[in-house]
Amino acid sequence: MLKIITTNKWLHLLLPAAIIGIIIPFCIKKDLVIFPGDPGIELTSYTDTIHPNEDGNTVIKEFKVDSSRIYIEYTIGRMNSSRYAGFQWIVHPPKKFVDISDYDHLVISFDESTTEEFVVIILQLFTDGFSRLEDRMTWRYFSKELPIKDKQKKFSIPLKEFETPLWWFNQYKINEAALSKPDFSKLGMISIQDGSDAFGHHRAIALKELRFHKEKSLAFSLIGLLLFYYLVYGIGSWLSVLLKTKKHPLAIPYQILEIENDTADEKKKVLEYLGNNFSNQSLSLSRMSDEIGIPTIKISSIIKKEYNLTFRQYLNTIRITEAKRLLQETKLQISQIAYRVGYTNLTHFCRTFNRITNVSPNTFRQESSENSDEEEDCDNPLKPKVKPQNGKTSSDNTVPLKSKTFTE
Repeated sequence: MLKIITTNKWLHLLLPAAIIGIIIPFCIKKDLVIFPGDPGIELTSYTDTIHPNEDGNTVIKEFKVDSSRIYIEYTIGRMNSSRYAGFQWIVHPPKKFVDISDYDHLVISFDESTTEEFVVIILQLFTDGFSRLEDRMTWRYFSKELPIKDKQKKFSIPLKEFETPLWWFNQYKINEAALSKPDFSKLGMISIQDGSDAFGHHRAIALKELRFHKEKSLAFSLIGLLLFYYLVYGIGSWLSVLLKTKKHPLAIPYQILEIENDTADEKKKVLEYLGNNFSNQSLSLSRMSDEIGIPTIKISSIIKKEYNLTFRQYLNTIRITEAKRLLQETKLQISQIAYRVGYTNLTHFCRTFNRITNVSPNTFRQESSENSDEEEDCDNPLKPKVKPQNGKTSSDNTVPLKSKTFTE
């Protein structure tokens, strides 16, 4: 199984590289150099007239070709309506046409001695079904005007920017739809001529380089695609290992720590504290929180969950429960019991007692103890009522109360 996995991994890594490695050589094409060098086709100069020595005609002052440049110097005449001068490479049938179908750019550069402001680059293609070998004008024209004044002297021009001039369509009364698709494998002429058409001006064109070139953008795109594939594959492999590790975590033996239940401890703290401090008259939720270190909201939550009571309801329940015991088992006055179980106000104690037990403290004591001889009024704690003894009221049974200031 391990061998199969390893084999698949290498297959995923090497196969895309192998495929792109096979494709890239077809995307990279060696430049077809027309100049400098000898392309094997005739190079000549030309003008707009057959008789250049006549007055008013365009005159070529100098035409020179060496290993580093093609130089043409001329003066544009005024005799013809279409005025031009230039040089060209011409294929003379039956010599084979130049095949530029594998290229997408024409690269051209000029020497600093060039004074012409515009040049026109012309390509002529033999068009099957229309062109005639013996009539070079029927070879389809494709031209590109190139402004070169005050600009860089080297240009890379996409072949798709070359267009057939309107005068050529008009001359043969034909349109694009009537012609077959341009066949760039049958290039018959390359021409460089002036484009300023300024008669009387003395100009020069000095060509340093002309070649056909294939952009390597597709090759770079394929290499970029391969690198992107490796990036995605690497991330995918890493995620796969990560997921497998999560699905099958390492089994590490160790002794599990015994941790006490924090919630149970907090519950115990809360209930014990309230059980021990319910009689504290200054007891409050915030004070309790400060003393036992448990947030107020947590204290309330524990009481609510355990008894479905609020903090104040639970505290009152404890206090009234203890008050009931004291009313049954002692002869303490109601005001004293109220104070001992944590209340600072007798009226508040009586109201709370009544709400919880549905009877007043007095009634509760009377119902619980037949021998009770005290009847204290909750509304007038300082004047307790005493049951008559022998049919007379005696002030000797009055239990004096300590003077205290009560606040709710």
